[in-house]
Amino acid sequence: MRKRTARTVLPVALLCGTFALAACGEDGGNNELTGAAVRTAAAQAGEAAFEQAGHPIDGGLDCADEGSGENLRITCDGKTRDGQDARMTATADRNPEINTGDGVRIEGFEVVGTVGNNQVIKKKGCVGVGC
Repeated sequence: MRKRTARTVLPVALLCGTFALAACGEDGGNNELTGAAVRTAAAQAGEAAFEQAGHPIDGGLDCADEGSGENLRITCDGKTRDGQDARMTATADRNPEINTGDGVRIEGFEVVGTVGNNQVIKKKGCVGVGC
């Protein structure tokens, strides 16, 4: 049995709480898939937040994650439909969650989004669809 690091435990815990139990095997699931799922959910929630702020994203956001637990940080980059650089940083605050129920949203994060050099998103709590 492999030992799981703190970095892999948080995404598994987040996803096991929001996806069907069948997706989370007895040992917590596949580490590679859970990291990708966390990044994908953050990208989709970020795209919704940029859309709500009047800066729709063209082609999606590309996200990376680092840290774990309340030290989890997700950084996403992309381009707006009018060709400007867009960046979102989501830093876990308390009890970070990813909800995929009725639209993708992330909760328990402080989120800052910029387009060019202008801050267009600053939210704490819920970001994405239904916030």
